[in-house]
Amino acid sequence: MSMRLFIGGMRGSRPCVGAAFEEFGGDTTSLLVLGSGGERLVLDAGTGMHAVAGQLAEMGPGEVTILFSHYHLDHMIGLTMNPLFYRPDWAFSFVGPDLADGSVREAVTRLLESPYWPVSWEQMAAQFEFTELAPGEIQLGALRVRACPVPHPGGCRAFRVDDTADGSSLVFATDMEWQKRADAHEKGFLALCRVPRPADLLIIDAHFGRADEDAFADWGHTCWEDGLAIAASTGIERVLLGHHAPEADDEVLRARERQMKQHMPGAALARAGQWLEINS
Repeated sequence: MSMRLFIGGMRGSRPCVGAAFEEFGGDTTSLLVLGSGGERLVLDAGTGMHAVAGQLAEMGPGEVTILFSHYHLDHMIGLTMNPLFYRPDWAFSFVGPDLADGSVREAVTRLLESPYWPVSWEQMAAQFEFTELAPGEIQLGALRVRACPVPHPGGCRAFRVDDTADGSSLVFATDMEWQKRADAHEKGFLALCRVPRPADLLIIDAHFGRADEDAFADWGHTCWEDGLAIAASTGIERVLLGHHAPEADDEVLRARERQMKQHMPGAALARAGQWLEINS
């Protein structure tokens, strides 16, 4: 089995509901990466975590790593509705950066306790473990994960996941304001995309288009044109763009996707509920 990706949700800022959001989905960011050896890695835990938990439940009990890019609420709120936390045959390792506003332990445990949630994390039946994301790389079975800082209010990390068994790779960069990058941001992120070779898939923030760039200045997000330019400059041919603005319904996103494909045929907008093969 090769590395695979499930999209629980890739909506930005807040969830959306209604018939106008059915194709691309209204749940906020949460993705599931399955390694070729069966490794289970969750990237962020927005409301899309509910769909991710459903996929995990079908696979049966086991160990799951939840890796956080940062701790803004739209990337964490799905923790409060995860039924697997109440079952003793599941084990969750929470991994994330130590940011100015707190650590992964502080972020998760504050959310999963009163007054924000009626059941404390200490009362939940699953096994919980907390690990600070240290410099360098972490190994999860066949999955090797590297990180770099990217510009976003309060701090954020982008990740590269390499499957050392099948050779496939992806880069995940949500909540990144490319126009606010420092030289260190640019050098680090481009290396993440290129080294040891161009990633098979780039998953990147595309909250708006260039025409709306001034309106979104300092929000911490990137226009889709910059996402495609990054892919082209690093040799990545397949791009999945997400963090869809909550105001962007299916009609708007379909039109945006048509524009993107004129620039790069391998570009697409993320759709909640889809599975993707990450082929080397």
